[in-house]
Amino acid sequence: MNKWLSSSLVFGVAILSACASHPTTHKKIPTRQTAAPAKLINLAPEYRTDAPDRYIVRPGDTLWAISARFLKHPGRWKEIWHANPQIKNPNLIYPGDIISYITVGGKRKLQIAGSTNPVRSKYTGKRTSDGRPVYKLSPTIQVEYMEEPIPTIPKDIVYPFMSKNLVLEPGFSEEHPYVVSQADGSYISLSGRHEIYAKCSNGDFPYENYDVFRESGKLTNPTNGNNLGVEAVYVGRLRLVKQANDDGIATLVQTDSVNPLYPNDILIPSEEVVYGGELNFLPKLANFEEDAIVVKPIGTSGNQSATQFSTVLINQGRNEGVEAGDVFKIVRASVQHGKGRNGESFQLPDYEVGMAMVYKTFDDSSYALIMNAYDAIYPGDRAVNP
Repeated sequence: MNKWLSSSLVFGVAILSACASHPTTHKKIPTRQTAAPAKLINLAPEYRTDAPDRYIVRPGDTLWAISARFLKHPGRWKEIWHANPQIKNPNLIYPGDIISYITVGGKRKLQIAGSTNPVRSKYTGKRTSDGRPVYKLSPTIQVEYMEEPIPTIPKDIVYPFMSKNLVLEPGFSEEHPYVVSQADGSYISLSGRHEIYAKCSNGDFPYENYDVFRESGKLTNPTNGNNLGVEAVYVGRLRLVKQANDDGIATLVQTDSVNPLYPNDILIPSEEVVYGGELNFLPKLANFEEDAIVVKPIGTSGNQSATQFSTVLINQGRNEGVEAGDVFKIVRASVQHGKGRNGESFQLPDYEVGMAMVYKTFDDSSYALIMNAYDAIYPGDRAVNP
């Protein structure tokens, strides 16, 4: 009897164990309370993870610097900028404007959401739930009463090149007056501290102000040897104080100086330029069909390399579809060669030396500002699509 009872108990425990291992009712019993997962917001890959929710534009800002606050690559600004239809000239950004996010077509973009500029908009007296002031945009405001919009790149750095330096046809020097000497008889590196003498073949100086240029030589396209023109480098400005004498020599005084004057420097009538007015363009990624080449750095004569905020001339321009605002990488073909384990030789990959933005175009060439330089930039370096 005890043996039978013992066997029955063992069999019963086995059945209960089997039932516990394979329950017929699947009821989930939570072991702990867990919070619902937070809703994920997927930002486009071009946005920086530390980008601010909003930014108030300050005097002295540039569009490039603001772009760098929001984007990993500031050249993508045009892709994510949404022009606010409530304001006039919505692509222009003024000090006091509030830049924040907006969702357009399911994509996150940036736009002017308001402004603290009293001319740009009007304060409503209301505030958001987090205490921010609410401004009403005024679409009927006249532009002439607004502050100057912020430039895309630092205007004080590029202004002498933006408004002055030129690429002209060969032989342009023969058409214009030229510097011959100064009052103290000096013929080398005119100081500009005295009256400057210039000669014109017909003795006619019809304008009051003249920009002085130096012909720096023929520019050649390094890829095909074609002529790109002649670079005219701005070196200063002169004001006419006495008309030409019988020998065609006029007297002028210097009113602006970038480099020392030299005999044979060329005088071209000054044109009125709006300071920084041509620098209001949106950065965008360049789309070169073929790599462009850095022809030379622009600046004082003798410069053989460029660094950050230097200007370089590239061998593509309007005829190739290049526009102001085009952003590109500058790379250098590696001159180093490596060796494999079996002694074979191979060339190392190109490496990036900087980033630049076009700000002035000519027919077959363009000026670009070096926005970032990771190494010295030399003629022959390539400008490629980012």
